[in-house]
Amino acid sequence: MRRVVLPVSPLTAKAFAPYGHVLSPAGGRDTGREGYDIWIQPFASESRPRLQIVRYHARPFVVALIERHLHVTEARQPLGGSPAIIVVAEPSEAPPKPEALRAFRLDGDGVLFHRGTWHAIDAYPEHGSHADFLFLSEEATVNELFDNPGRAPERTQVHDFGVAGIELVIDANPLIRKPNP
Repeated sequence: MRRVVLPVSPLTAKAFAPYGHVLSPAGGRDTGREGYDIWIQPFASESRPRLQIVRYHARPFVVALIERHLHVTEARQPLGGSPAIIVVAEPSEAPPKPEALRAFRLDGDGVLFHRGTWHAIDAYPEHGSHADFLFLSEEATVNELFDNPGRAPERTQVHDFGVAGIELVIDANPLIRKPNP
C-alpha cells in the first residue's frame, strides 16, 4: 500500500479559495442596520436545505473516503470545542490524486464548499472525544446517502483511497492519532 502524508495548512480565505469560502465576517458587510452587520454567503441547493448538527468522533487521522456533491454547496461551521481538520480537493470530474488533497485546521471559522469540491466524509478532531459542527446541505443529497446505504448515489460521487491501495494520513504533528494496526 502506498502511503501519502498530508500536512495541515492554516485556514485563510486565499488558501481555501479553490475549494470554497471561509465563513467569517471579513471585508465590508453586505447589508445590516444599526447594531448589526450581515455578510451574505453563496449557499446554493437544488432541493430543500437541511440544517443539522453533526458530531465527528475522534478517530485515527487516516482518510479513506472522499466525496463530492453535484447539486449542492455544503457548509460546515464548528460549534466550539476541539479544533478539527478537514480534507479537500478542487472540483473535478475524476477523483483527485492523493497529492492534490489539502488538509485545513478549523478553529472557529467555518467553510462553504464550492459545488463539486471533493472532501473527506469525516472531520478529524485534534484532541478530545469529538468535534461538533453546524452542517448545512440539502435534503435530497443527505437522504440519498443515508436512506440507501447499499446503492450507488446519483447526487454524489464517492472515492475510496483504501480500495485504490493508498493510505492517506493527515500529519497533524505532534497530535497525530496513530492508525489502528
